[in-house]
Amino acid sequence: MDSQTGTTQPVQRPESTRPDTSSVPLTADNFHNHPSNYDGTTDTRVIYFAFDSNTVPAAAFETLRAHATYLKNNANAKLRLEGHADERGTREYNVALSERRAQAVQKFLRVQGVSSSQLEVVSYGEEKPAAFGHSEMDWAKNRRVELNYVAGRP
Repeated sequence: MDSQTGTTQPVQRPESTRPDTSSVPLTADNFHNHPSNYDGTTDTRVIYFAFDSNTVPAAAFETLRAHATYLKNNANAKLRLEGHADERGTREYNVALSERRAQAVQKFLRVQGVSSSQLEVVSYGEEKPAAFGHSEMDWAKNRRVELNYVAGRP
């Protein structure tokens, strides 16, 4: 309240002290500090699949879109898509299934505009389990595609 007139006056907001980052290029060095990555969506590096499926789950779409954005903005970045399967099925079947899983993730990223030269598909089948048990919980951890940056990693 103004002591002279007895009326209220609007409070002036101070100028923002945050730096303007709208023109800061997104690079491998500043990716984690860039405002477009404030939620950490590219921190997720594993996509899990349903039993005997190579369909990319809808729950992974946001994460994969964030990786696609990063890759499109960083032409030197390269991502290895490592497909895995649980121990059920023959070795040959699991190698083929895990390759189809990695290829499904690759296709999703390509549709988002990522260059094929930035993506590499590797299939491990059941050879590199994340969990060594023999329960549904363990098998679920092994049905996955891991996203590993081999160059220009965020």
